[in-house]
Amino acid sequence: MIIDNLIPTVTSVGGGFLIGIILGYFIKKIIKILMFVTGGIIALLLYLQHQQLITVNIEKLEAVSSYILTSVASSFDKMTQLDTTTSLGIPLTASMTAGFTVGFIKS
Repeated sequence: MIIDNLIPTVTSVGGGFLIGIILGYFIKKIIKILMFVTGGIIALLLYLQHQQLITVNIEKLEAVSSYILTSVASSFDKMTQLDTTTSLGIPLTASMTAGFTVGFIKS
């Protein structure tokens, strides 16, 4: 019957959407935690510099932060290559992307 052919596709789309929502929610929470910790560390360094307990080399701090941002950007480029994405199948990839977007925005 036609329903027997439809069940694997519906399961793939629904499961991919659910996994995408969970992944989007998780990544958004991790980003928030990392931003909070990084902001706290920078605030602590600036406070200690203001109290003249330490000195902060701004040039070195800028160089390290640009290196980190460059490495994160290159890792995202490697993750989004077409070869690994198309092996999952169109319904799973599309539904996972939609779920990831919903999970990332709505959490």
